[in-house]
Amino acid sequence: MITSQPSLFLVDVFTQDPFWGNPVAVIVPGTRLPPELMLRIARWTGMPETVFVLPQEPRSPTDNGPDYNVRIWSPLCELPFAGHPSIGTAHVLLEEGAIEPTHGRFVQQCPAGRIDMRVTSIGAQRRISFRTPVPTVERLDDAGHAAVLDALGCTGAPAQVALVDAGARWLVVELASASDVNVLTPDMERVQALSARYRVSGVTVLGYEQGGDANFEVRSFAPAIGVPEDAVCGGGNACAAAWVAYRNDWRAGCADGIISQGRHVGRAGRVFWEGPDQDRRIEIGGFAVTISAGNFRFP
Repeated sequence: MITSQPSLFLVDVFTQDPFWGNPVAVIVPGTRLPPELMLRIARWTGMPETVFVLPQEPRSPTDNGPDYNVRIWSPLCELPFAGHPSIGTAHVLLEEGAIEPTHGRFVQQCPAGRIDMRVTSIGAQRRISFRTPVPTVERLDDAGHAAVLDALGCTGAPAQVALVDAGARWLVVELASASDVNVLTPDMERVQALSARYRVSGVTVLGYEQGGDANFEVRSFAPAIGVPEDAVCGGGNACAAAWVAYRNDWRAGCADGIISQGRHVGRAGRVFWEGPDQDRRIEIGGFAVTISAGNFRFP
């Protein structure tokens, strides 16, 4: 339970079953911490991301400000926004009664700006989604296209490559099928160099899945932020969904789907895409499970 004392929650995101999704540490420190201490704690937790919920003044009934404010850190750096940490944090705050959605909607503030969030009750569980800003999509030139495929080790496979910004910023590669995605053996040094060149978190790859409950298989490679292969990536999925919407001329609902991600790191995540809406925005959602909750002690 959130109290005046610092609290630490470990949450598994994009799963309904513990230990099959992507973990995140959510810390409610009770006071503002210096950036260097937040980074040190993020490195110590060893999680793909660690979120700090910042103290916030009580809101009046007429206050249109955000419902809460966060800072998100990987083991290497601060991230302006990230998807699975946002869903994990919202899960904690909803479960602890720290926020009260209006018609299922609420707003997260982070360095990237305000993020529209939504919670939907499905049986006894909550599915939480974040809505992207209006995405931008830019196809790479021939040299960039070839460099990305070479880094992934799939130079002979038919592919489409784009630079996508959907709140998070990723290179997106679409291959013909899930089987093409599953055989990738990327060169992480080359992926990291490309991430620096294009100022992205990494490379997300998707391929159409035939059969089963998923529409696409997705993998996300992000050595530049300390996560060589992300278990289940919210920001990467947002960019992949935006790419699918783009190549379908932004037709309403053309990117709706269920995504499988994580099998190559021993997980079985499920991500839910919805959109685009009439404003070309995408919603990326999933379930979350609290694994642990307790006190946290600062130096």
